[in-house]
Amino acid sequence: MAFSSIPPEICAIICSEVQDSRSLAILCRTSRLFYGEAQRLFYHSADLRGRSMRVVKKWARAVTKHAHLAARVHALALQLPDTLKFDVSDATTIGCALAKCLNLKELKISGDTTMYGSSSCIHGWMINDCEFRLTKFDNQYFSDGWITDFWKKQTEIRVLSIPDSTCLRNDTQLLPAVIAVGTKYLQNLPQRRALQRIETTFHRDFSPLLQYKDTLTTLYLRRDWVDHTVDVEHTITAIAAMLPVLLHFGVFESRKLARCPFVVRPPTTTLRRFIKLETFTLQVRNICRFTGLANHLPTPESYDLAVSGDVETLSYAIMKAFPTLWRVAIGAEVVKDQELTCILTKTRAGEIHMEAGTTFDAFGPLSMFWNPVEMRSA
Repeated sequence: MAFSSIPPEICAIICSEVQDSRSLAILCRTSRLFYGEAQRLFYHSADLRGRSMRVVKKWARAVTKHAHLAARVHALALQLPDTLKFDVSDATTIGCALAKCLNLKELKISGDTTMYGSSSCIHGWMINDCEFRLTKFDNQYFSDGWITDFWKKQTEIRVLSIPDSTCLRNDTQLLPAVIAVGTKYLQNLPQRRALQRIETTFHRDFSPLLQYKDTLTTLYLRRDWVDHTVDVEHTITAIAAMLPVLLHFGVFESRKLARCPFVVRPPTTTLRRFIKLETFTLQVRNICRFTGLANHLPTPESYDLAVSGDVETLSYAIMKAFPTLWRVAIGAEVVKDQELTCILTKTRAGEIHMEAGTTFDAFGPLSMFWNPVEMRSA
């Protein structure tokens, strides 16, 4: 078959399988057959994080100049320089583009900090006058006080991730549609709200979560700092005792400690306290082995997390032990920069599908905090 004779529907299917903006941009330049659909998808969900300012400004100018491109923008992810490094003319160019994106619904903005770092950019004017109404907003960039006007306009945000914002705590009428909140500090969670999903860091005291025990379905916890008094094993135990009716639970270690990795008991026993759990995700960087004995010697219930076969065996053990689970995702990094993952998904017919990998990036699309999904029928 000649390249020029590929049916348009096949071109559309090929484009739909591409998951990243870089590849879609390449497809736009490959052939006019792919140009239309690839361009539509590129502007519909543009992830420009990690791209140079030259590329970001090129996108911004295209959106500002062409109304039909701006109208296509539904989801956008940007990584921008911090205030002192951000040229005001560049900020103006991007701000003008954002103002044109009237149909924007999902916005993620981060700076040169890690997740739940300090958001201190003062250029809130970039979004304060925008007319779009978001449903999802991940703000790891703008300082709270500089986007006051923006907050007042956003009546449709349902999923909100903010590092240390107090906007919800201080104003009970603000953002009335919010049902999911990601925050570093539990004291910043809003009171008298029926929150369904929460993403936060490890804490010594999780009691503030009790106010949501009747509505909370999803809890994701991230260990972003070094604190030897707060570990994975005891955190899972505390949450299982406090919130036994969770449907979706995830624990993630974002940093690898300098000290030797830990040997702990497998989570199978603790997870039995959850009576409705449907998905469980565990990503560890500081545990080398799960074992059933206190002396840490290998036993039949022992899993070496540096061995891909053991990671898979542990995943199956958890899945089979709890009939309510339909997805288990286990990831481990025992040796620095050597990541192992296993994702098990059970269909409604009871079939279990396994996907093994070597990067934690596979866990991103599984987030039940950002994109909750239901059990597959097949």
